[in-house]
Amino acid sequence: MYFFAGIRKKRAIKSYINRLGKDLAKRYGRSKQYTPGQVVKTVQDCGYNWRHICYAHALYVSQKHFEKWHKEQGEPCDYTAMREDIAHNYFGGNVESMASSDFSGGFDTGFSDGSAGSD
Repeated sequence: MYFFAGIRKKRAIKSYINRLGKDLAKRYGRSKQYTPGQVVKTVQDCGYNWRHICYAHALYVSQKHFEKWHKEQGEPCDYTAMREDIAHNYFGGNVESMASSDFSGGFDTGFSDGSAGSD
């Protein structure tokens, strides 16, 4: 059971990296950061996996807005830990290269399953 959950999480994060930035840019213009509401709306409307939205927020929302949104939702997500997890698994552990990347044009991680990451 946990094995498949891990696969779905990995697929969701890759779809956030590879495609969510493009969808956000189409809707709201190119930007390094978006609002939590913009991310939520795009994830819902485009059929991305909602279960791992904290990772989408960690990629596209400022730390200040991330923490405010998650506090309001009552979710104990850790911005720094999530960004380190993403950097470790998708950017060779280099948080700085991830921080300087512009995902609004998408980012090629070599993953292409053709799905939007929903389960």
